[in-house]
Amino acid sequence: MTDDDPAAFELSRRKTLAALGTIGVASAGAGLGTSAYFSDQETFQNNQLTAGSLDLKVDWEEHYSDWSVDESEGLENDVLMSAPDEGDYVGLPDPQDPLIWVQADDLDTFMSNTSIEAFPDPNDDGVQGGPEFEYDACEDGADTPEDLDPTADGALRTLNEDTVVGSLENPDGPAPLINLNDVKPGDFGEATLSFHLCDNPGYVWLNGDLVEAAENGNTEPEADDPDEQGGTDEVITNVDDIDQGNVELLDKIQTTMWYDDDGDNVLDGGAGAAPCVQIVLDASGSMDATDGDGITRNQEAIDGAQQLAAEIINAGGQVGVTFFSTTGNDATVVQSVGSGDATDVIATQSAIANLPDDGGSTAIGQGILTADEDLANCPEGSRTLQVVVTDGQNNTGPNPSTAADNVTGDDTDDYTGEIFAIGTGGASESSLLQFARPSDDVHAEFADDLTAVIANLSQVILGEKVFFRGSLGEALQVLADGNGIPLDGNRATAFDEFEDDPSDRDCYVDSVEHFVGFTWYLPVNHSNEIQGDSVAFDLGFYTEQCRHNDGGGMNNDAVAANETDA
Repeated sequence: MTDDDPAAFELSRRKTLAALGTIGVASAGAGLGTSAYFSDQETFQNNQLTAGSLDLKVDWEEHYSDWSVDESEGLENDVLMSAPDEGDYVGLPDPQDPLIWVQADDLDTFMSNTSIEAFPDPNDDGVQGGPEFEYDACEDGADTPEDLDPTADGALRTLNEDTVVGSLENPDGPAPLINLNDVKPGDFGEATLSFHLCDNPGYVWLNGDLVEAAENGNTEPEADDPDEQGGTDEVITNVDDIDQGNVELLDKIQTTMWYDDDGDNVLDGGAGAAPCVQIVLDASGSMDATDGDGITRNQEAIDGAQQLAAEIINAGGQVGVTFFSTTGNDATVVQSVGSGDATDVIATQSAIANLPDDGGSTAIGQGILTADEDLANCPEGSRTLQVVVTDGQNNTGPNPSTAADNVTGDDTDDYTGEIFAIGTGGASESSLLQFARPSDDVHAEFADDLTAVIANLSQVILGEKVFFRGSLGEALQVLADGNGIPLDGNRATAFDEFEDDPSDRDCYVDSVEHFVGFTWYLPVNHSNEIQGDSVAFDLGFYTEQCRHNDGGGMNNDAVAANETDA
């Protein structure tokens, strides 16, 4: 920490409260809570399976930042409260509307410092997992209210002051997942919930409901605030009454929900501009080899590139395709980024599928130069980049490092902004770094499984998909509507969670971990109107079997003792 940087994040909790008081926020805080239930309704319509054939298990990790001084322990750089002029910083909690900026190299440490609880957390350090801990989600995952009790025998939820009601010495039951009762402007929190479908694929909804929002009386500063509305004893218990209610905290707390693809509790925001991409694929003869899994490198490259192309196009980008070494030492643009097919998923995937595996030498440098020439056809203002895939090292034609330098400079005929270098087989990390631009670990990756690496680049290029932004009140209204928010099991296909028919989405695969992020934050431009307000809400998941269901969802009416379905 430095003392001469006014933007530096160096406020203790006491200093923070004093600072907030100068802008009109008194010591009374706002409360935020959830009863956090987990649901896997085992009543089925129109199928041939019995209850218990589909089981949903959940685990999580939760973070909370209240600007305490310990959040900066171990950081090499200051946490900033204003946008940095330079450097690689991550905006939190939502890069679209950050409250703070953390230097990328310090992000892991900051997240560890702000972790308050997790499941499973056998060593009670607030972070998932532990040394030599073996976890089977379908056996050990949470799916009943009893799993929320950190004091139970064999409990896997973190045991600390945040997870029990009362004190650690004399606990009076488990605390809700999100259990904060002194929220101040500038505070934020995040929980990434991971769910596991056991035994069968399923459609999944994220759902929830309002438990209670209360005004809890008015302090003198709150009563005098021109934004204060409603009576001092106002209590809202029905989500349908949120719009008519006047518990200001419901409107002031902002929320974001997204697919946290890498499960790191951080919303990866991408670069913003629409991407214009050349996928540059090695067509040399060695791509016909396998890496021990029985699938050729050629096929792995095709599968990964097809998934990547679909996500880029569905996000509003466009994709060209270049093969190198197709006729010995050359490179060929088989689909231009300027063609109509560049925004057509089926056409682009068909072009990729024609990748041969009987070409000549490995002309990586020529592939880079040829792809750059075609990127001149990208729309002005696009984020231009190449994804170069190879299983070897350059052995003919221009040097790849020189070629990469020539296409990413400041000359008027340089059209490539970034180069992602993906390799397997005879490639190496060092050879990939020679032509990755920038030459860093983000832009170069060696792996045996090309498919997963290429497909996962969509997260880096596009950022993780946000499916909701809005106030807490608005979030609860959509979470409580019907079965909740229909989640998409395959982001390579286009699906709008609120506009499209839920039956148009893909199922979630069973026995695979899936992540959903939920963050809340209280902007600093609010003050006395929220004093003393509290909100409690439910958050959970609903799933139903894929087979014999269309994804539209069943009704959620209670099942009577003499009924077999709802």
